[in-house]
Amino acid sequence: MGRFLFLLGSLMALLRQIILAHFQVINEGSPTPETAFAITDVELSQAFYGQLAPAAADYYSFEVAPETEVPFSMLIPTHHHEAGFLPTITLYGPGLPPTGLLFPAGDAGARKGTTSYQRTQQAAPTLAGGGYLVEVRGPTAGVYCFCIGTREPKAYADKATRERVKALLA
Repeated sequence: MGRFLFLLGSLMALLRQIILAHFQVINEGSPTPETAFAITDVELSQAFYGQLAPAAADYYSFEVAPETEVPFSMLIPTHHHEAGFLPTITLYGPGLPPTGLLFPAGDAGARKGTTSYQRTQQAAPTLAGGGYLVEVRGPTAGVYCFCIGTREPKAYADKATRERVKALLA
Protein backbone atom coordinates (compact mmCIF):
# COMPACT_ATOMS: atom_id res chain seq x y z
CA MET A 1 0.00 0.00 0.00
CA GLY A 2 2.84 2.39 0.88
CA ARG A 3 4.50 1.74 -2.47
CA PHE A 4 1.22 2.46 -4.29
CA LEU A 5 0.83 5.79 -2.45
CA PHE A 6 4.43 6.69 -3.26
CA LEU A 7 3.88 5.93 -6.96
CA LEU A 8 0.60 7.83 -6.97
CA GLY A 9 2.28 10.84 -5.34
CA SER A 10 5.12 10.73 -7.86
CA LEU A 11 2.66 10.55 -10.74
CA MET A 12 0.70 13.53 -9.38
CA ALA A 13 3.90 15.58 -9.04
CA LEU A 14 4.87 14.73 -12.62
CA LEU A 15 1.41 15.66 -13.92
CA ARG A 16 1.58 18.97 -12.07
CA GLN A 17 4.90 19.75 -13.79
CA ILE A 18 3.48 18.86 -17.20
CA ILE A 19 0.37 20.98 -16.67
CA LEU A 20 2.25 23.95 -15.19
CA ALA A 21 5.31 23.80 -17.42
CA HIS A 22 5.68 27.58 -17.87
CA PHE A 23 5.61 30.46 -15.44
CA GLN A 24 2.48 32.35 -16.52
CA VAL A 25 2.71 36.12 -17.08
CA ILE A 26 -0.01 38.50 -18.28
CA ASN A 27 1.12 41.28 -20.62
CA GLU A 28 -1.43 44.10 -20.28
CA GLY A 29 -0.06 45.60 -23.49
CA SER A 30 3.31 46.86 -24.68
CA PRO A 31 2.35 48.49 -28.00
CA THR A 32 5.64 50.23 -28.85
CA PRO A 33 9.32 49.29 -28.76
CA GLU A 34 9.80 52.00 -26.12
CA THR A 35 7.24 50.31 -23.84
CA ALA A 36 8.50 46.77 -24.46
CA PHE A 37 7.83 44.21 -21.72
CA ALA A 38 11.26 43.41 -20.25
CA ILE A 39 12.09 39.71 -19.98
CA THR A 40 14.75 39.49 -17.29
CA ASP A 41 15.57 35.76 -17.58
CA VAL A 42 15.26 34.20 -21.06
CA GLU A 43 16.31 30.78 -19.74
CA LEU A 44 13.31 30.54 -17.41
CA SER A 45 10.36 28.78 -19.02
CA GLN A 46 7.74 31.55 -19.28
CA ALA A 47 4.40 31.94 -21.05
CA PHE A 48 3.40 35.52 -21.81
CA TYR A 49 -0.33 35.87 -22.41
CA GLY A 50 -1.57 38.86 -24.37
CA GLN A 51 -4.51 40.09 -26.38
CA LEU A 52 -4.12 42.05 -29.59
CA ALA A 53 -6.51 44.31 -31.49
CA PRO A 54 -6.45 44.07 -35.31
CA ALA A 55 -3.08 45.14 -36.79
CA ALA A 56 -1.68 45.80 -33.29
CA ALA A 57 1.57 44.57 -31.78
CA ASP A 58 3.15 43.81 -28.42
CA TYR A 59 6.87 44.13 -27.83
CA TYR A 60 9.23 42.27 -25.53
CA SER A 61 12.89 43.06 -24.82
CA PHE A 62 15.75 41.05 -23.36
CA GLU A 63 19.53 40.84 -23.22
CA VAL A 64 21.68 37.75 -23.68
CA ALA A 65 25.34 36.78 -23.66
CA PRO A 66 27.01 35.86 -26.98
CA GLU A 67 26.19 32.43 -28.42
CA THR A 68 23.03 32.00 -26.35
CA GLU A 69 20.32 29.75 -27.77
CA VAL A 70 16.88 31.21 -27.04
CA PRO A 71 13.86 28.97 -27.70
CA PHE A 72 10.64 30.73 -28.74
CA SER A 73 7.20 29.45 -29.58
CA MET A 74 3.76 30.87 -30.25
CA LEU A 75 0.66 29.12 -28.97
CA ILE A 76 -2.80 30.25 -30.05
CA PRO A 77 -5.92 29.04 -28.23
CA THR A 78 -7.64 26.75 -30.72
CA HIS A 79 -10.85 28.80 -30.92
CA HIS A 80 -8.84 31.97 -31.77
CA HIS A 81 -6.76 30.06 -34.32
CA GLU A 82 -9.89 28.64 -35.97
CA ALA A 83 -11.28 32.19 -36.17
CA GLY A 84 -8.23 33.17 -38.26
CA PHE A 85 -5.94 34.71 -35.64
CA LEU A 86 -2.34 34.04 -36.69
CA PRO A 87 0.14 36.46 -35.09
CA THR A 88 3.80 36.51 -36.06
CA ILE A 89 7.04 36.75 -34.08
CA THR A 90 9.80 38.99 -35.44
CA LEU A 91 13.14 39.27 -33.64
CA TYR A 92 15.37 42.38 -33.94
CA GLY A 93 18.90 42.82 -32.64
CA PRO A 94 22.63 42.24 -33.14
CA GLY A 95 23.58 39.84 -35.91
CA LEU A 96 20.10 39.93 -37.49
CA PRO A 97 18.90 41.67 -40.67
CA PRO A 98 17.77 45.29 -40.16
CA THR A 99 14.22 44.19 -41.05
CA GLY A 100 14.39 41.57 -38.31
CA LEU A 101 14.14 37.79 -38.31
CA LEU A 102 10.56 36.70 -38.98
CA PHE A 103 9.98 33.23 -37.63
CA PRO A 104 8.26 30.96 -40.13
CA ALA A 105 4.59 30.40 -39.32
CA GLY A 106 2.76 27.18 -39.91
CA ASP A 107 1.41 24.15 -38.16
CA ALA A 108 3.94 23.18 -35.52
CA GLY A 109 1.51 20.86 -33.76
CA ALA A 110 -1.21 21.05 -31.17
CA ARG A 111 -0.84 21.28 -27.42
CA LYS A 112 -3.55 19.82 -25.27
CA GLY A 113 -4.12 20.50 -21.60
CA THR A 114 -6.65 22.52 -19.67
CA THR A 115 -6.78 24.68 -22.84
CA SER A 116 -6.22 23.44 -26.40
CA TYR A 117 -3.65 25.41 -28.37
CA GLN A 118 -2.26 25.41 -31.87
CA ARG A 119 1.51 25.96 -32.00
CA THR A 120 2.08 28.23 -35.00
CA GLN A 121 5.75 29.15 -34.63
CA GLN A 122 8.70 27.50 -32.98
CA ALA A 123 12.42 28.28 -33.24
CA ALA A 124 15.58 28.31 -31.15
CA PRO A 125 18.06 30.71 -32.72
CA THR A 126 21.58 31.09 -31.34
CA LEU A 127 22.03 34.82 -30.80
CA ALA A 128 25.16 36.97 -31.14
CA GLY A 129 24.59 38.62 -27.77
CA GLY A 130 23.35 42.04 -26.68
CA GLY A 131 19.92 43.64 -26.53
CA TYR A 132 17.03 42.17 -28.53
CA LEU A 133 13.47 43.18 -29.28
CA VAL A 134 10.61 40.77 -30.08
CA GLU A 135 7.55 41.96 -31.96
CA VAL A 136 4.32 39.93 -31.72
CA ARG A 137 1.95 41.26 -34.38
CA GLY A 138 -1.54 40.10 -35.25
CA PRO A 139 -3.41 40.99 -38.43
CA THR A 140 -6.71 40.32 -36.63
CA ALA A 141 -7.83 40.41 -33.02
CA GLY A 142 -7.08 37.51 -30.70
CA VAL A 143 -5.32 36.05 -27.69
CA TYR A 144 -1.80 34.61 -27.87
CA CYS A 145 0.69 32.83 -25.65
CA PHE A 146 4.31 33.74 -26.43
CA CYS A 147 6.66 31.23 -24.81
CA ILE A 148 10.37 31.56 -24.13
CA GLY A 149 12.94 29.58 -22.18
CA THR A 150 13.32 25.99 -21.03
CA ARG A 151 14.41 26.04 -17.36
CA GLU A 152 11.53 24.97 -15.17
CA PRO A 153 10.47 27.57 -12.60
CA LYS A 154 10.88 26.85 -8.89
CA ALA A 155 7.47 28.41 -8.29
CA TYR A 156 4.50 28.98 -10.55
CA ALA A 157 2.16 31.91 -11.02
CA ASP A 158 -0.01 32.85 -8.08
CA LYS A 159 -3.70 31.98 -8.01
CA ALA A 160 -4.80 35.48 -9.08
CA THR A 161 -2.60 35.34 -12.20
CA ARG A 162 -3.79 31.82 -13.05
CA GLU A 163 -7.41 33.02 -12.76
CA ARG A 164 -6.67 36.03 -15.01
CA VAL A 165 -5.10 33.73 -17.62
CA LYS A 166 -8.13 31.44 -17.41
CA ALA A 167 -10.48 34.41 -17.96
CA LEU A 168 -8.41 35.68 -20.89
CA LEU A 169 -8.60 32.27 -22.57
CA ALA A 170 -12.36 31.87 -22.05
